[in-house]
Amino acid sequence: MTQRSFQSLPTETMCSIFKIILESMVEDDMMATPKNDHRMLAGSLPFPHTMALVCRHWRNIVFSMPELWTRISWAPSMNDQWVSSQLQKTGSHPVHFVIKDKLLGRIFPPSFTSLYLQRLKSLIITGVFDEYRNLDALAGYAPQLDCLRLTDVRRHHYIICLEPCSKLVCPALRTLHIDKNIACHLNLQWFKNNMEHIEVLTIYGGSPINSAASMTLGRTLRAIPRAIPCLILDDLQFVIAYPGAYTDAITIWAEKLILRRCIEDALTALSGKCQTIVLQECDSIHGLRRLPLPRSNSLELDRCAATRGLRWIPKTRPWHGDTVTIVNSRSSCIKIIFYFLGAPFARRNCSLWPRVTTLKLIARDDFVMEVPLMILKAMVSSRREAAGQENSWKEVCELDNGVRPLRVLHVHGAQPLPREEEMWFKNQVRDFVWD
Repeated sequence: MTQRSFQSLPTETMCSIFKIILESMVEDDMMATPKNDHRMLAGSLPFPHTMALVCRHWRNIVFSMPELWTRISWAPSMNDQWVSSQLQKTGSHPVHFVIKDKLLGRIFPPSFTSLYLQRLKSLIITGVFDEYRNLDALAGYAPQLDCLRLTDVRRHHYIICLEPCSKLVCPALRTLHIDKNIACHLNLQWFKNNMEHIEVLTIYGGSPINSAASMTLGRTLRAIPRAIPCLILDDLQFVIAYPGAYTDAITIWAEKLILRRCIEDALTALSGKCQTIVLQECDSIHGLRRLPLPRSNSLELDRCAATRGLRWIPKTRPWHGDTVTIVNSRSSCIKIIFYFLGAPFARRNCSLWPRVTTLKLIARDDFVMEVPLMILKAMVSSRREAAGQENSWKEVCELDNGVRPLRVLHVHGAQPLPREEEMWFKNQVRDFVWD
């Protein structure tokens, strides 16, 4: 019955499902660590070949939709004729190329590439340093290219400049994912020429960055002609010889800064200003007690925890933003943030973040978030006491250096709140939501 009902779906519905699958795969290709679930399916055939093998009806649908063939991923088992055949099925639609190691020079000759650069929508090349002599195949004008990913995370004992890459002209580029090796060796003029409309720049690390690479990375970021809406530094491990050694080496020029995994080294090496800082997948939130946060208005902690508790909280390293958001993070992380916000710790109050007036705790999907209720109440009370309950809200907000009370407290997806506790928070916080 299930099989009959599924096969009876209207053709328009099946087309929509197949398009959603393709969009998901293309989006996943641009991730730092792409999933492998849909790379190669049964019989070593990629999507949509596998869909065409299900039944005659599906085969007719797949071969009637040229846009389903636009994601082309090379593997060692695929020959030139197979790739050419799939390219012909794409019609005039924009195409998405995924090029594996040591395949560029064999399958992507210049005469072949020039026919498709005009339609190139996204491009992923792994093992770039193996192919740098053949990258001339990609020279030309790609007006539709908006997603580019170049990676080669291996360590090399020679220095090269990826001059051929600078011949790829992509004025519509919106998303760029590169690793630290590419960022340090790609021609700086290329960044100046092609980053005018960039929206998301991701730089992936995976191994320590020495002082020379830090300086080069700083020059790369300075070469970008505009502030980046979103800069993602993913697992960048900076080698810091002494505190503040490279404070001026890497200056942030982004509206939103996302730091993934290794945040301690990155925060020590970075300076600058942005609107929002996001710390993702970090298990060392306790380290923030001794690290300076770049100037920003809001801070978000996403899927964070603390492997160790706090022994002490210093009176230094303040942060003067006004909004903190905690998403899908462990109770160990939440407790430490409450201490930073002024919850009593070691028999004293110490608010490192005095200007915060908005706090949001959010549990998404199936995440179970445990909010330490007593510490939260203690933090709310201590901030009100430090601000002076006799002052009006307007007077408190006009203080430059004083501790401000919470004005907004929103909790979504936490444990149920008893009625008496709910009434207490409503009396203490002007805008309170717990659902």
